[in-house]
Amino acid sequence: MKLVIAERDDKEREAIRWLVSAYSLPIEQVYTAATVEEMMALLEREAPELLYVELDMIPYERWPKATSRVRLFCQRVIAVTAEATFARAKQAIDWQCVDLLVKPLEPAKLKQALRTAASLSVCGRSSLPAGFDGHHGDYRALFYDDPAAASTHVWLVQAEQPALSQEVIRFLTNYPFRGRARVLPLTQMAVCLLPDLPGDGKEEAWKLLRDWEEEHHEPLAVVVMPPDAKQTVRAQYQAARRLLETTFFIGYRQVIAPASEYEQWRELDPFLTPEEQRQWIEMLERFDHERVKRWLQREFWHRSPPFPSPEMVRTRLTSILAQIRRFMKTYGLDRGETEREYMYIFKEILYNTVLYRIVQELILFLYRLLYEAKRAEEDARVDAVERGLRYMEAHFRDPSLTLEKAAAAAGRSPAYFSHLLSTKRGVTFRQWLTNRRLEEAKRLLRQTDLSIKEIAEQTGFRTAHYLTRVFKAEMNQTPTAYRDEQRLKPSSPR
Repeated sequence: MKLVIAERDDKEREAIRWLVSAYSLPIEQVYTAATVEEMMALLEREAPELLYVELDMIPYERWPKATSRVRLFCQRVIAVTAEATFARAKQAIDWQCVDLLVKPLEPAKLKQALRTAASLSVCGRSSLPAGFDGHHGDYRALFYDDPAAASTHVWLVQAEQPALSQEVIRFLTNYPFRGRARVLPLTQMAVCLLPDLPGDGKEEAWKLLRDWEEEHHEPLAVVVMPPDAKQTVRAQYQAARRLLETTFFIGYRQVIAPASEYEQWRELDPFLTPEEQRQWIEMLERFDHERVKRWLQREFWHRSPPFPSPEMVRTRLTSILAQIRRFMKTYGLDRGETEREYMYIFKEILYNTVLYRIVQELILFLYRLLYEAKRAEEDARVDAVERGLRYMEAHFRDPSLTLEKAAAAAGRSPAYFSHLLSTKRGVTFRQWLTNRRLEEAKRLLRQTDLSIKEIAEQTGFRTAHYLTRVFKAEMNQTPTAYRDEQRLKPSSPR
């Protein structure tokens, strides 16, 4: 049994998750959502038997859409509110909630509500969940294994631009498919169930794309899943959703069919290695936009399957943004127009559906940023402390880094640079260097399996003994104890 916890407060979400794990309930999987959008996406993807939802998190204008998703994809609801009002009670009645709890929650009441909801879900599995419309049976096939519904084509259709989702539904609803067709609207996509389609369906899918493009300029992708006696409609639908993610790499205006190279994501380190970080610092410091362009194109374009997970690629792109952010701060460009452009790129990385377009936008942004930084350098807006810190950031892993070298990079004497650093940043050269090396050592302890000796060599401490001594003095524990402690911490919910 699945449970979705939709609650804005991080601590309350985790407390409810803990309570669920502590009770003897038939709940095997728990998902959490902090926003209405996350909740609706989880309902659609997981079709949970139970939903725990904070009614106060749903704004008035989102209520109709949230209601339709709850009725389509969820069996039982436990509602919670901090406002004991008639309006909230009416909302709970509209959703046919098992219970309406008022904050602060009493664990005993929550436990009873969960047990009641779980019991009703178990008993009601053989019947239809309340609230489904005339397509109820078709929607049910997407989330429950029904062997009788296996002999049908399952298509997943999505436009590259989410704003066109309703237009896609309209187009499909009026489209002259060959034989019977049921169009099931989902968030930002549609499922088509086609029991009478001959062959593998590819030819018919390409025809649909051509017909779409006669009326629209924006591209469309169609995932085609032919009938398979060994798979239910639910299994085909889940496989189709997985295949649709390949549009991140190959783009839209595609008909995508099952293939062995699409079956698994390949491994990808989502973080930059120390060497890659050094490369980025060097490319940015030299204002080398052509090298930046080649690096990004080599890293992210011309990929062939098997592809890495799109989420891992997005994480890797944000780790590059972290390097760019430090560069912007150095030149005082973390404000105004460049700051707005940076935030735009950040959102593109998170939400753009095609990798090629993200990289293209990032390259154009870096061209403009490097131009502004070079102009700032020429205008002498970067002071001595910033120049010295840039040098220290680029070379802190070098055990031979000294105050004299940093001061020379800043164009000042060691004594004067030390004075500037203490005055403007409130830290001595030695304190900064130790803190930065420890920060990198902690990251490597958390994210890698490198030995203490290897970490010491990569962070400028020379020896494992020296790293351990400094680490224990600053952290009151050894590097090994720190690594063990971090690995015992529970992972964040996905």
